[in-house]
Amino acid sequence: MTRMEKREVTFSFPDQDTVRKFIRAVESERTRGVDAFLDAKGTRVKVKVFGPHAAVDAYIRRLGELRKTVLTESEDEKRVRLHLSTVCREAGAPKVPSELLAQVLERRGYRAEARGPWLTTDAPMREIKAIVRELAELYKEARFYAASEPVRRLLTLVCHEHGLDPMDLAYAALDRGVLREGEDGRCELKKDPERTLKELEKLASELKREGRERGRTLEELLEFEERL
Repeated sequence: MTRMEKREVTFSFPDQDTVRKFIRAVESERTRGVDAFLDAKGTRVKVKVFGPHAAVDAYIRRLGELRKTVLTESEDEKRVRLHLSTVCREAGAPKVPSELLAQVLERRGYRAEARGPWLTTDAPMREIKAIVRELAELYKEARFYAASEPVRRLLTLVCHEHGLDPMDLAYAALDRGVLREGEDGRCELKKDPERTLKELEKLASELKREGRERGRTLEELLEFEERL
């Protein structure tokens, strides 16, 4: 005798538009011998499933796959493909490397991919333009201290994230041996980019901490002079 089973599962979604897409996908995936009843409330969908044990298990796994597919498609729809020259022109800033912009966006939690001059991302245009303006200033200054493109991007990325001046980070990196000085006096890679990035981030944190400590010391000195 076939073992029958009744189960209930609930799926959550980020918005009601995704809920509607999931329901349409489920309705088009009816499985013979399995009855399914859907109840949507807000951004949650409750599915009651009845049928043979093995068929119910397979159907619920399929529901999970449909949910992942719908979520992925919804995320892809939110992504836009932008040409770097268009973004920079609208931001009123000089061009910056698309790879650098994509890296900064990813660090802020967005999905971003750079291919040549094209950027594909789900970040809002307002934030993209603001980041481009910030990066353009840092990248322009980093060119004075970096002998190669990889070093310029690394200095710009770390300075943007830690709020530092490229000159300060470049000189500190030379002093600590993170970077080396080239024939033209500018910074060159001493190690591979990935390892250099980690060391620059560690160095940037130290510089920020030292800056805060100097700031506190100066503030304490001024307070002491005022008391006198």
